[in-house]
Amino acid sequence: MNKLLQIVLAEDHALVRYGIRLAIEAGHVAQVVAEAANSDELIAVVQAQACDVIVTDLSMPGTRTRDGIALIDRLGRIRPGVPIVVVTAMRNAAILNKLIEKGVAAIVEKAGGVNELHCAVVAAGQGRTYVSPGVEALLAHASLVGARVGKEAALTTAELEVVRLFAADGLTASQIAQRLNRSVKTVSAHKRRAQHKLGLSTNKELFEYCRAHDLGSP
Repeated sequence: MNKLLQIVLAEDHALVRYGIRLAIEAGHVAQVVAEAANSDELIAVVQAQACDVIVTDLSMPGTRTRDGIALIDRLGRIRPGVPIVVVTAMRNAAILNKLIEKGVAAIVEKAGGVNELHCAVVAAGQGRTYVSPGVEALLAHASLVGARVGKEAALTTAELEVVRLFAADGLTASQIAQRLNRSVKTVSAHKRRAQHKLGLSTNKELFEYCRAHDLGSP
């Protein structure tokens, strides 16, 4: 009999975590050997518990460990080579594309079916990648297709400066224009181009992107 994949599972909502565990183990190819309810617990568990695959939410509370992209980076440093399956309700195309760039094994949306999680875990265990159809559709809608998938857009210095001031410092286009001694039209153009490159369509998504990338004032 083939050995079951050993899974570390992290999800901050207990009922959701229970459902994910049932879905993982229903396929009879994996078993959950440890659970965590926040990012701090996940780091502690991964440091202490060897596993074949890490299945984790992307946005979880934590007092010592940041969530999001920073959490994925840290998991990779602690357990290099262990595939990570992200199960998330995140609908930010730029952040999801960043996860692919970071080399996560799979992205599964919480609104997807149980079979998607099964496919993701199996793919991770076999060294393959998997992305939920819903996530693929979201990336396509944001024009993140083909060579752009898994490749973060390169913003110009001016675009990055405007994005940082807008999303991290909460300044309006007029305030940014005044600070940078540029016209409002130029500032607005930089912001539009940056959002297009990143596949972002709303200010909320831009705020999320800056938070995930820790973009503070220089």
